[in-house]
Amino acid sequence: MKSPSTTQSAPVRQSSARWSAALVGGPADLLDFLIPLWAGTALGLDATVIGVLVAAELFVSFAARFPAGLLADMWERRNIVATGAVLYGLSCAGYALSTGPAMAFFSAVLGGLGGALFWVALRAIVSESAGSDSFAFPKLMTWQETGSWVAFVAGLTLIGSLNFQGVFLAASGACFVSAVMIATAPRRPAASSKRAESDFPTQRLRPMLLATGLTSLAEAAIGLLLLLHLQGAFDLDVVSIALVFLPGAIMMSLIPGPAHRITLRIGRHRVAAIAALSSATFAFTLAFAPSPLLITALWILSAAAWAAIIPIEQSVIAQVAAERAGKGFGLYESAKLAGAGVGALVAGVSYETTSWQVACILFASVIAAGAIVTPWAVRRSGAANVPRDEPSPVTAPAVSTSEEMNTPGPQAWQPEHNQEEKMMATTKADNSKLTGLGWHLLIFAIAQIALAFTGMSWIVDSFSTNDFGEHLASGGRPELEGIPSFLYGAGKIWVIFFVIDVIWTLISSRKGSQTPNKQE
Repeated sequence: MKSPSTTQSAPVRQSSARWSAALVGGPADLLDFLIPLWAGTALGLDATVIGVLVAAELFVSFAARFPAGLLADMWERRNIVATGAVLYGLSCAGYALSTGPAMAFFSAVLGGLGGALFWVALRAIVSESAGSDSFAFPKLMTWQETGSWVAFVAGLTLIGSLNFQGVFLAASGACFVSAVMIATAPRRPAASSKRAESDFPTQRLRPMLLATGLTSLAEAAIGLLLLLHLQGAFDLDVVSIALVFLPGAIMMSLIPGPAHRITLRIGRHRVAAIAALSSATFAFTLAFAPSPLLITALWILSAAAWAAIIPIEQSVIAQVAAERAGKGFGLYESAKLAGAGVGALVAGVSYETTSWQVACILFASVIAAGAIVTPWAVRRSGAANVPRDEPSPVTAPAVSTSEEMNTPGPQAWQPEHNQEEKMMATTKADNSKLTGLGWHLLIFAIAQIALAFTGMSWIVDSFSTNDFGEHLASGGRPELEGIPSFLYGAGKIWVIFFVIDVIWTLISSRKGSQTPNKQE
């Protein structure tokens, strides 16, 4: 029997990274949604101070992302990710304990610094397997977006009984769990010093950074415009707005894998162009959508397009930056954040100075430009149009000392062909589990949207009630009778079973990736 090698530790390291992305990404997105509401209601801050509070976190995060990339190339990346998760957890706890603006601003600074360290180093860890697994970044996006919508459902459901403070503390706990999980992951295998010391490919990355900034600008602008329009034109409350956005977030957790399979068939250029043109069409159609239900459907399609483009950008950055992935993703995250900031600013100004229709058409044109810019950026970067998995240095067979001395080595050092087959079989089994979960998620989302718009949704009632505990104890809607009462109760039971299904599938997939293959 041979002791476990790096061929077994690398999948565990990647699995820990994906779990960390879900555990921190979910609370981060939830807090981005809740903090402006909390600052106004709990602290009594005016709109200007709230804007400065949000801007403070964004500014710190932007300033720290490039240095975080340099650190990710110099030090053990899992320690940097864990540090970022701890800082973000302290930020969440700081918000929970804040009684005035001073503590809130200190928490914002911690959150900005923690987010920069966490996301840059985490993407650098994922890039370590991108050469041997072209699904590495689609998997990361799936886990990150799943964590996001699960956090939204859990947070908005529990806020009635836990209030803002309890939700912030729960988010803090998730971040600390993430820190422990990634800190105890296996160390990174030794990198090639020759590649690590090579000149950084700045010229090849610039076009892709431009495309990333453009994508983030359009995504942030359309998202903000949609939020303002739902609030102003349809007079929807916070929970109703969240329900419009939620199906799109769920779709972004489903699409990355299938979209990448299409990329393997027709190439990055075509997928990027098709996705950009599709998203532009959806954005244009949003300008004339007459109801929140149609807007929800269009947002789902737009989210699917983003889910196809973003993993392409990240995979290209990883391929071009190679062993300098830390610096590469430091620049990538900076471009992404800068684009989002400009997009939000321009969207707000355009919504105030023009009409909703004009603003949508304007940004639809910007999105359509991505059909040209992103394929051009992929070509200029030198990355392959069709990604191919290559043998990883981590999984290469070891070479004995006797082989280096040109003498016959022992039989144990010969390549084991069945090792790769076993790993592929495990990966296929995990993908099958996640695909089944994806279909369950899609059916669940469609059914819950239908129940929400017919007034028979237990989730909607849980969000809107002032006393969640009383609502849960009473069974929800005792006035309903017959089929509506049955559908209401079935929807409630389905939520419970669905959460169990998600947790069980993710845990079983993780256990499968950690099971060492026995060798004779």
